[in-house]
Amino acid sequence: MYTVKDLEKFDYFNNIELNHALDSLTGVLSRGYILGFTKHLIENKVPFAMGIIDIDNFKLVNDNYGHDFGDKCLTDMAENLAAYFKTHNGLVGRYGGDEFVFLYFGDTSYDNVHKIIADMYNEHTVVRKRFKYHNIEHWLTSTIGCASYPKDAKNYTELFADADKTLYRGKSKGRNCFIVYVEEKHKDIDVHKKETSSVHVIFNSLNRIFENVVHLTKDEVVRNALDYLTNILNFSQAIYIKNDGECITNTSINSRNLKVEDFDFIYNKFEDDEIYVPKNITILRQEDKNLKKLYEDFHMLTFIASKVQDVGHLVLLEGKVERVWQENDFAILMYLDRLIQILYN
Repeated sequence: MYTVKDLEKFDYFNNIELNHALDSLTGVLSRGYILGFTKHLIENKVPFAMGIIDIDNFKLVNDNYGHDFGDKCLTDMAENLAAYFKTHNGLVGRYGGDEFVFLYFGDTSYDNVHKIIADMYNEHTVVRKRFKYHNIEHWLTSTIGCASYPKDAKNYTELFADADKTLYRGKSKGRNCFIVYVEEKHKDIDVHKKETSSVHVIFNSLNRIFENVVHLTKDEVVRNALDYLTNILNFSQAIYIKNDGECITNTSINSRNLKVEDFDFIYNKFEDDEIYVPKNITILRQEDKNLKKLYEDFHMLTFIASKVQDVGHLVLLEGKVERVWQENDFAILMYLDRLIQILYN
């Protein structure tokens, strides 16, 4: 992918052997060379921004479609990144597995770095795209954490830690997004802390909420559960749509603006399935008028939904990023589904 001509403008790569400097699969810089070059820039006090790119749910890509498909995803991503940074004053390397590192040598102000990365998402050709290989199609998304030297860090260790913190923050927000380091927001993030949002902890907390029914109505119990989930899982909205048309939501949104007809697009999607997960929310918004209305009125970017047998529907929505829902999210949705079903029956 990279050639001697691409690299010769940087003194660090003088007299290199390409077969040693490049990753054998993707053709971008190998881990040793991209990290070595990063340290070289810091030693010479050259300002730059560094981003860590993580392909979302890549293990599932390999498990579902095979490693040949996965390798093609990686080489395609590497080509896109290398082409993008050839025109945007940067270099790309493979950090390992499904992670890449980019170095950007332009204006490292927050606004400019934010725009450089945002364009990688908005064009739908770099880190968020529909990838096709043979007869298989997959919507490929990525999460990016980015920090700058010397604005955010004094040395290599601090720079990598800051980028890692923002990557962790992006994953906790639902993936398929990017975070640029801001000290006031991100300095205290601990990427090694024990997760308080493990499935078993959430199950136990939901159990306690549904056991507290003595002084509360059933609707109030459900609202408390929705409030808890939106807070602990960091998504925007949760809605339980009763069969009689009443909508119960987490308290941060105004349910009076919601109508059960707004969710008609869900009802015919289930068939024999208990969970409905749209494969590509961008395409669905173009095809479905009701979904477009929800997007415009409530800033809904993506959702998952379940059919609560005999009593209604449960919808978890995200309006901040096009969240990549995880297996744990599905498990929690179904657990809450069962608790609601027992409560109302």
